[in-house]
Amino acid sequence: MKRPLSVAALALALCGGCDALPSTGDDEIPTPDVPPPADALEERLRALGNERAPFMIFSDDGTLRGELEEGGARDFSHVMHPGWCYKVLGLAEGIEDLDIRVYDGNGVLLQRDTTRSPDPYIGQMRPICPVESAAYRLEIRAVTGSGAFVVQVYRSV
Repeated sequence: MKRPLSVAALALALCGGCDALPSTGDDEIPTPDVPPPADALEERLRALGNERAPFMIFSDDGTLRGELEEGGARDFSHVMHPGWCYKVLGLAEGIEDLDIRVYDGNGVLLQRDTTRSPDPYIGQMRPICPVESAAYRLEIRAVTGSGAFVVQVYRSV
């Protein structure tokens, strides 16, 4: 019993404790370079992302944006890979009910927003965790109202 303790004490004495080890400056988890928000709407979406997708990072495709008239829809494609899980967040100005639907590579509806709000959120109860790489279709729909929207896909680290 005393031998492991004495070996540990000797190791600490030789290196002068943990504070004596040089720092490489790489102590933080690397994150991808993210450009600043393009406008106030995107800035508000990022604040929502900090709340709703903690410990996740922006996916590689950047922020998806556009404008929709009431009843209109727009499709985006996003490649998702196994080993990561995904959430999709949206935010609108002027659109009272913005919906997001996510379809897998075979066109099967995986999840859809069921709230009546301008800030839909896919993956709240169950993030999307694909078993194979595929291009997923994100359908953004203005159910009520017209205006601008932004959508961001987040992925696990």
